[in-house]
Amino acid sequence: MTNLTLTDTTLKLGELNLDKNQFILPKKVVVLSARMSYNYQEVNGEQVRIDEPFKLVCSIQDADKIKVLKEMNITIEELKAITLEIHDNLDKITKLAENDGLLDKTVELVNPQVRLMWNMICSNWSGVKLVANDLKIIGD
Repeated sequence: MTNLTLTDTTLKLGELNLDKNQFILPKKVVVLSARMSYNYQEVNGEQVRIDEPFKLVCSIQDADKIKVLKEMNITIEELKAITLEIHDNLDKITKLAENDGLLDKTVELVNPQVRLMWNMICSNWSGVKLVANDLKIIGD
């Protein structure tokens, strides 16, 4: 881990990892939704999407919570989902995400980190998200 200086003006708050020991991180999660975000390139003054994935953004929920609620016949739609971003290993994950291949899968996150989440509507930091290097499918 690199030490940062308090006078650094190039610091990007969204890329700072928070102390994950302050949070209860789920061991296994279920993917509720997944979508790829792609890079854009300027062509003739316009931003044009290129076929290079930038990240995978998922809504996830704790697998243990879902299991308990289903056993009690309680719907999971009322639960607030957790936002997950995957930035690495996108070649493999893109293939998995095609045709909704990740939906309702139980996965384990590889090296999850907690970061601030930007709220585009309010233009401020609002809440936190998980960012992982990769994911491992461990069940349906």
